[in-house]
Amino acid sequence: MNILRGFGFGLAALALAACSSPLTTVSKRSDPAVSFPAMSLFPATAAPRGVARSNVDIFEEFLDYAFALESGQTLSRISRFEGPISVALVNAPNKVVSRDLDRLLSRLQNEGNVPISRVSAPSSANIVIELIPKRQLYRAAPNAACIVVPRMGSWAEFRKNRFSRRSDWTSLTERTRAAIFMPVDVSPQDARDCLHEELAQALGPLNDLYRVPDSVYNDDNFHIVLTSYDMLLLRVFYAPELRSGMAKHEVAAVLPALLQRLNPRGVGLAARRLQETPEAWSKAIEAALGARGNSDARVASASKAVKIARQVGISDHRLGFSYYARARVNSARDPRTAASDYARAYANFVQAFGPYDIHTAQAALQMASLSISAGELGQALRYIEPSLVAAKSAQNGRLLFSLLAMKAAIYEHEGRIAQANELRQEAIGWGQYGVYEPGEINHRLKIIAGLIPQLPETKG
Repeated sequence: MNILRGFGFGLAALALAACSSPLTTVSKRSDPAVSFPAMSLFPATAAPRGVARSNVDIFEEFLDYAFALESGQTLSRISRFEGPISVALVNAPNKVVSRDLDRLLSRLQNEGNVPISRVSAPSSANIVIELIPKRQLYRAAPNAACIVVPRMGSWAEFRKNRFSRRSDWTSLTERTRAAIFMPVDVSPQDARDCLHEELAQALGPLNDLYRVPDSVYNDDNFHIVLTSYDMLLLRVFYAPELRSGMAKHEVAAVLPALLQRLNPRGVGLAARRLQETPEAWSKAIEAALGARGNSDARVASASKAVKIARQVGISDHRLGFSYYARARVNSARDPRTAASDYARAYANFVQAFGPYDIHTAQAALQMASLSISAGELGQALRYIEPSLVAAKSAQNGRLLFSLLAMKAAIYEHEGRIAQANELRQEAIGWGQYGVYEPGEINHRLKIIAGLIPQLPETKG
């Protein structure tokens, strides 16, 4: 099979179908020819308790999470909220955001053992979640989808004190108040993703680690809702054996027994001991996928990340992510190279995680797009089917929309019209959660439908 045939048109849809930026710009177009069902919503779920990974690895990861910031600064003491924690939501645009917050708080209580609840008055809340226009947030943090800051209770207070020591996490010994700022004018899924990531960091670890694949505490953005691993981190963070102000050696002394109690699944498993992520690699990835820089600079940075990973012997999911990042930034200017990089990323993720993982599903989406544009519709379905399972498990409505829309286009081409229409309606339901604007949903449906090569007309 040669999926590089027709690669140009296939890659034209990749930016629309991929996870890409969590703050996708949407259009205002509409198409009355397509009927819109009700928005689809994910059911309340609970992640399996415990993690089937070595507690030896989790020990090292927890210390790296708890005693450093994303910026690379180290923390001398662990900090957390002591006692009951209250949360208030300000300027919620719809009931879906409020519903997703309530479900998240329930999970934090039941799975993370965090003593957290919701209150109506921001003035009495330990954590205030305020939604503001996207343009205002971007002016303050151009590379962030949403932000969390300590000791603040409102956007106005943050603007006044953002450069003071009050907003410095390194000065904390105990957390008493924090504010989360996220955009009001995004899809419900984007809002939910911000709730999960920022509330998790307001409560627990302030660092992200690229070497940990099964976590939202990872800037690769594959996991967008809290995982079993994340809930384990929070259970450790709020265990009675720990307290605010403990030094790293004090935490390290009690952590093995604590992990044995909270994660018996990890006892006796062989440690992987993945090497730490080189700082140069992280900076190259951030430059490639950040908001600044032209296309040449982005591709150069992504290529640098691939080169570093190879040079230092990283063969795990970070190598796959290097290829994935280079494909994303290279798809418009060099679609053939991008297609090759997506194939490398897919192969890496399949080897690391199998076909039913969200990493594999994101790369499989690109491979399905290329297969459809090459006329390899059966191969495209083989990429799509396991990815649907992964997307539902990871609660990624945007990915579900794209996969279902591709499957619908294939079925329609094969003459299975009723099934195609049913799949398209299901896709639109998820599109309203993950993409939101009807005009953008219609636009993406047309792009995906146009992937299938048209047979030349025969003259009679």
